[in-house]
Amino acid sequence: MGGYYNCKWCNGQGCISCEVERKKDEEKQPEYHPIFSAKLDNPKDMKAVKKVFGKDALNHAFGPDGEGIAEIERNAAIESLHQKIRESLNQPIQRNANKDGVR
Repeated sequence: MGGYYNCKWCNGQGCISCEVERKKDEEKQPEYHPIFSAKLDNPKDMKAVKKVFGKDALNHAFGPDGEGIAEIERNAAIESLHQKIRESLNQPIQRNANKDGVR
């Protein structure tokens, strides 16, 4: 097995501590989640993708009045929120009630 590039002991040359250092760094890594994900078979999701990554959206984001990547990230977050709301509205309402049906 080759050395771990970020090993503080051998600087990636290969040593008995490389695997330990690799595991330490992996534990430090945050877990990333996508800002927005779409289902290809859902027309509303595809419309949302177009709002975020469509030609008009990208032209505006990178145009003179746009905010670049920050605008795309914000639009993706907004569409993700809209998606969660749509999904929650399609779910049956669950009421918090005890066994007698009284709250």
